[in-house]
Amino acid sequence: MSRTLVVDASVAVKWFKKGEDFEEEALSLKDDVLSSMVAGLAPELMQLEVCRALLKAGYSSEKIRETHATLSEMDELGFLKSVPTSALKSEAKDLMVDLNLYVCDALSLATAVVSSSDLLTEDRHLLKTEVREAMNRLGLRTLRLKDAYGRK
Repeated sequence: MSRTLVVDASVAVKWFKKGEDFEEEALSLKDDVLSSMVAGLAPELMQLEVCRALLKAGYSSEKIRETHATLSEMDELGFLKSVPTSALKSEAKDLMVDLNLYVCDALSLATAVVSSSDLLTEDRHLLKTEVREAMNRLGLRTLRLKDAYGRK
């Protein structure tokens, strides 16, 4: 039986951007997603957010297109399922307002809330105490890579 996790762009980008902190842990997650040990969920805009991060880091347009194709294929094959924004926008709006979040961060958090799943993130906005407390009140967790995949 697989475990369901919402994968934030701050984690997924580490699958493609070399030399990142917790890269090894992120790649272990990717292996678990591809072997169906983890059922991955993400807001549909996550693919574009990862591409934007690579663009900001100076990656080539070819690498960015390859990354988008890989994430799209993972979605199409059911490994990292995209949750449509239309299914998240009401919850995301409330989370954005209540927790003072950016839109993409609110969409990641809304994906976790709507799916009743834990959120795996390295985004400092989603690791704020207020966000963690809100998730805890719902019986959900906000996890970091080192907590979910760190060496024991």
